[in-house]
Amino acid sequence: MKIEKSTYEGYLWYSDMTEPKILEDEEFELKMANDKNPFVVEGQLFDADRMISISIKYVDGEYICNSYKVDSLDFNRTDVEKKEFHSNRMKGYKLQFLQYWIDKEDDLCEGMNVLCPSKLVFVGLLKNKENEKL
Repeated sequence: MKIEKSTYEGYLWYSDMTEPKILEDEEFELKMANDKNPFVVEGQLFDADRMISISIKYVDGEYICNSYKVDSLDFNRTDVEKKEFHSNRMKGYKLQFLQYWIDKEDDLCEGMNVLCPSKLVFVGLLKNKENEKL
């Protein structure tokens, strides 16, 4: 797995840590072999300059790493929904995602088209107001 050097926002959760490492617009790069310890259990990174989102999961001894190019227009499209999720162990940060929807024909709806979730793409961290006091 290789993450190109750039400025990222997001998190990486290493196997030997009890909470994720948070990146706030930090220059970062990473190259890891599947058999290296500690390994990244999961991670979500967003490069706002290049509009690239990277999702990392470690499953059955191998990295699954997906990269998505986000269009700046996606934040205002009708078939893309902005989502925020509270994090459990990241000091009150919220995770921001774009939920993409696609129009698909559905046999259970007499062949009519329905909107179905397509992909969920990480687009950064949102600091809660409570964090400003910390």
